[in-house]
Amino acid sequence: MSTETKQGQQVSFAAAIAEVWRIALPLMISTGTFSLVLFADRTLLLKYDGASMSAAMTGGNLFWVLVCLPMGIVSMTGAIVSQYIGAGKPERVGRFLWQSVWISLSFTPFFIALAYFAPWIFRATGQPESLIDLNSIYFRILMIGAVGQVLETALSGFFSGTERTGTVMWVSIVSGLINLLADYLLIFGMLGLPEMGIKGAAIASVISFWFKVVVYGWLLTRPRFEAVYQFSSGRAWDRGMLVKLIFFGFPTGLMYLNEAGAFTVMVLRIGTLGDVPLRATTMAINFNMIAFIPLIGVSIAASVLVGRHLTETGPNRAAKSVAAAMAIGLVYSSLWMIAFLTIGDVMMSLYEFNSDGEDSARAIELSRGLLGFVAIYVVLDATQLILAGALRGAGDTWFVLFGGITASAIALSIGFAFEPSVANIGSGTSYNAGLNWWWTVLALWVCLLAVLMALRFATGQWRKMRMVD
Repeated sequence: MSTETKQGQQVSFAAAIAEVWRIALPLMISTGTFSLVLFADRTLLLKYDGASMSAAMTGGNLFWVLVCLPMGIVSMTGAIVSQYIGAGKPERVGRFLWQSVWISLSFTPFFIALAYFAPWIFRATGQPESLIDLNSIYFRILMIGAVGQVLETALSGFFSGTERTGTVMWVSIVSGLINLLADYLLIFGMLGLPEMGIKGAAIASVISFWFKVVVYGWLLTRPRFEAVYQFSSGRAWDRGMLVKLIFFGFPTGLMYLNEAGAFTVMVLRIGTLGDVPLRATTMAINFNMIAFIPLIGVSIAASVLVGRHLTETGPNRAAKSVAAAMAIGLVYSSLWMIAFLTIGDVMMSLYEFNSDGEDSARAIELSRGLLGFVAIYVVLDATQLILAGALRGAGDTWFVLFGGITASAIALSIGFAFEPSVANIGSGTSYNAGLNWWWTVLALWVCLLAVLMALRFATGQWRKMRMVD
């Protein structure tokens, strides 16, 4: 029996859970802060104007779809950095991080072009004409922060990859507080500032994106990091490292694009039913995000630990880390499932304090039923997210991509093939049928993702993969 295998077997499951928890908890708090900011952002917009909340949902989703390819590429920074650390080559980390920064900056012209064509994009997706201007304003301002969003993803990868997740947590908390304060001041025009509505919400998000970039950049200049990771000498392009990042990161970016695109198609189809169904969907998704986004922290922890243990102690130890991550994720998601089934009405009643009229009241009533769908798939969502993170940590990014495309293609094909007629959209019966149908498709999609990721992980192909020499 090899030394690596013995090391993998000697660690108890309790110790594996403790290790995952140490890395995942700060990331769960960090990503949870982001979900709370999104929730507060949309809830404040509902108080200001219900149409602005709907526009923020579709505009924000489109923003994510269009930045997720570069974000997916640079998101592999943490996993690859962890493999360099596990292989005992920390001096290569600085140069590798710079490749991630150069890729982030190279997307600037693309983001500028997208902002210019915003109204055309929203009209092409069939959004109500009444929301086009709000969608476009929100989206265009967000694009000012697009490079910042990608850059902070790249830079935070160093801290997660070297297991300094506490830093990521504190930067996210402070950034979230700044975002919330700016939201309140700019949306409603407090302290002598002009009342900006949805413009203010977008500006607040942009400020928070760039705040993270500045803080991470400042932290990376500290001498103790330079001595170990050699950032100053690594500024040049490195063809080998750049190819490595693109090879493993490009399918990750396409997977993000596939998932965000499939979800956005479903939301846009709901948007064609009218503002009330879209508003109800936004309300339900807000609580879905609060439950789901912290799980990204567990997924990142699984990815980082799989990457490190594959190059340091072997696949048995990596598998134990994945099992520990799954245990944490399933307990967490099961608690949310119980909450959605038992106190869903209480959750949705929170929107009543910010209701702006009859449309919002109808949307709140609809959203109570939608939480049942979230309860159905929340545990499966945790499963697919954590296993996909583990596969990416090993470098199995191309399967994650093709598995995701397969699940999306099947779900959307079924969705469009059997979509209920949307004739006479003004009637509640009509949009109820369409609304429930697309939420059923959403649940089916998550189920397919979970099944495919579980089957791939069970084959064990990831055990032989490495992303560094």
